[in-house]
Amino acid sequence: MQGIRESLTRIADILRDSFNELIITGYLIMNKLFDIRVRPDTAINEAEVLSSMFRDTAVLMDSPGFLNSLGSLSTVKVRGSLVVFVYDIHDIRPFCELIGVPCLEPWDSDSLVTAIKEGRDYSESFEVPYVIRLGPWLNIDEGTKGIGVRRRESTFNKNWGEPIRWGLNRLLSDLRKDIPKEVSARSQDSIVIIGNGDNVLVSGSSWPLIKDMTGKLAGFTLVRSLYVNPLPKDLIKAKYVIDIDDFLANRLGVGRIMIDEVDRWRNELLEKLTQELFFRRAGDPLMLIEWLLTKQRSPSEIPIIMLDPTYAHIVDDNKLKGSYDIIPTYFEPYDFDQVVDIVTNPLAGILALARANYHYGNKIAVINPCTLVQSEDLINEIISTINNNYLLLVVMSDECKDALNLLAKYNVKYKIVNYDENEPLSSLNELLSIKDSWGIVILNIKGSVGKYVYKINNEYCDNCGDCLRIRCPAIYLEKNPIIDTNKCVSCGICQVVCSRGAITKVKIA
Repeated sequence: MQGIRESLTRIADILRDSFNELIITGYLIMNKLFDIRVRPDTAINEAEVLSSMFRDTAVLMDSPGFLNSLGSLSTVKVRGSLVVFVYDIHDIRPFCELIGVPCLEPWDSDSLVTAIKEGRDYSESFEVPYVIRLGPWLNIDEGTKGIGVRRRESTFNKNWGEPIRWGLNRLLSDLRKDIPKEVSARSQDSIVIIGNGDNVLVSGSSWPLIKDMTGKLAGFTLVRSLYVNPLPKDLIKAKYVIDIDDFLANRLGVGRIMIDEVDRWRNELLEKLTQELFFRRAGDPLMLIEWLLTKQRSPSEIPIIMLDPTYAHIVDDNKLKGSYDIIPTYFEPYDFDQVVDIVTNPLAGILALARANYHYGNKIAVINPCTLVQSEDLINEIISTINNNYLLLVVMSDECKDALNLLAKYNVKYKIVNYDENEPLSSLNELLSIKDSWGIVILNIKGSVGKYVYKINNEYCDNCGDCLRIRCPAIYLEKNPIIDTNKCVSCGICQVVCSRGAITKVKIA
């Protein structure tokens, strides 16, 4: 599997080579990889305006962003083209069916280019938005190009938004309920058939696995369709489906085959995806910061802990939720999002809690310096209106170093904690020592990466399971837990959670 950043960067470049306009939006994944300036529902509204000027418009978002823009997408009007590309960790196909928009599911670089052309050209022809489902199963070949941008002048007709402009059928129905019949005809032209025998419909998301296992399917006819909504029922007489979910089987009323293989493959994909988002780099301080802060809660205190959206993660293979960089052990809450309460702009969160006069506990916020720079208007308001009971922890890195200049501009007092990646625990002790003074703390990351790893001393280990519960990809169980030093990223969480003192840090020669 390609890395998420590499795959989505290539996709974005292909879209820029195919559309007049590209808007990138979303939540969990996109916030980590791109500079997001608009919310998903606002992005759809902006795309509608661009389409009204006869522009070919693409929106690239993740599945949470798609789910949060369904209302806007179900009523949007199209004049140029409007194609929504969704990086889908779960399954958006039922929602495409619910709001009546065509959904395509490419399975490789070539079919992605075909889907782009299909979506762009026919979105304009049939005056409906198209959705193209992408995901971690889709490898984009290096050098793959788009279909070329159609150079056209922006034009606008003030009567375009009036239904009568498009005829009586548009006047009688403001909301789109049925996919145009012409689109159903297009779906029948996008089918690939391989082999002879009973028809097995293979979803595009499952094809990367199936293409190397076709020997197990001798005697079947494998059918692929770029369209999954609408399904070309008149042409596909499927007896079985191979799919990563139950959508196709339920839609067609047929059975599934190779369920175990596909489910295992899908879980492996999600695990790799989780690891890429969760363990971002060696010595990442965020896991330790949040773990240590939550450990300081007194029994009578109910603090509100807020997290910058750029630090939120996907960790569950059944539904979307945030792990917020730490997976709970037995002595922590069952779900860590019971501790990290809000994922939002931390500055706005601090102001909101102050206005609501929240006094049951402290307000702790972990913020990205880039978010600080983008929210300059909120900084002075916080300093002038809030005097106590908040901790704003700015995790500095190589990005957005102007954050310090911004604080100096407003004469903001702050304290600096120098975080050494080679000594994570001792560095963060200083953070705990000044936590009760509150205000703004700058966590300055310094030091080199990868000089140390962690190992388990079996003389002290009694298989209590603390280290296994953090689900670190470097830790596995044989007779005793073992840390794979080739996968260890030196974060130090395992040593923190080990209540037996059995994990030690060793220097790599």
